[in-house]
Amino acid sequence: MTEDDSLINKIREIWPGFAVADAAAWDTDPLVSATIPTHQRPRSIMPSARSVVVIWVPVSPTIMHTAPSIYYREHYRTLNTLLDVTSQRIATMLDAEGHDAAYVPRDGYHGIEGLRKDPSSFFSHRHAAYLAGLGTFGINNVLLTEKHGPRVRFASVITSADIPAGRPLKKGLCTECMKCVRECPANALSGDTYPGGLDKSLCVERSGELAKKGISPCGRCIAVCPVGKKVKPPSDDFIEAVRRYEI
Repeated sequence: MTEDDSLINKIREIWPGFAVADAAAWDTDPLVSATIPTHQRPRSIMPSARSVVVIWVPVSPTIMHTAPSIYYREHYRTLNTLLDVTSQRIATMLDAEGHDAAYVPRDGYHGIEGLRKDPSSFFSHRHAAYLAGLGTFGINNVLLTEKHGPRVRFASVITSADIPAGRPLKKGLCTECMKCVRECPANALSGDTYPGGLDKSLCVERSGELAKKGISPCGRCIAVCPVGKKVKPPSDDFIEAVRRYEI
C-alpha cells in the first residue's frame, strides 16, 4: 500500500464522502482564479498547502421541501456542526501523520450583519468542491452535484499532504430550467449563468427577514432544483403546519 492509499483509507475511515482538490488549481483554473481573491486561496491560508480535502453530506430532500422552516433550520445547523467536527477530525489525523493540516469552519462569516458588510466567507467550500470534481455551478449560484443536485453541504481541510486530486467536471449539470429564478422570493436571481446572476444584497435581506422569524436560511432555490435525487415531498398539510413554527 502506498502512502497515498494509506491516507485516503484513513480519511475514508473518518468520513466516506470526500474528494480532493489540488491547492495549485486555485491559481490555474480559469473560473476560480477569476472569482476567488488571492487572500482566500489555500496557499494564502497555508503556504505549504498541496491538497484540499473536501467532505460532503447530503441535505435531506424531505426536509428541504419544507424550507424555509424551523425543520430546515435545525437540519441545516446539525449538518454544519457535523461537517465542522468531521473536518477537524480529519485535520487531526493528518497532523498526527506528520502533515500540516487545518480545517476551515463551515461558515466563515458573522451572521446576517456580517453578510451585509461583506456577502462572502473567508473561504469558499463550493469552489473547493468544484475543483475536486464534485459538481458544477447552477443558475442559482449553488454547486450542483450529480446525485443530490444542490442539496449538499461541504467543508474543507487544507493540508500539506500530497493526495491525488480530482478535476472539475467537463459537462455542466444545470438544466437552465429557471425554476430557481421563478421561485426566489427576493427576486435575487436574474437567470444569468454563474458567476453572474445573483444579487447577494437581496438574498441577504431575505435571510435577515427570515432570521427575525427564526426560520433562516431560505433555501427555495435549492428545494425546487430538478437536478439530483427525486423524493416525494411531505403532505401540503405538514408543510403548512411546520411553517407556522416561527417567532
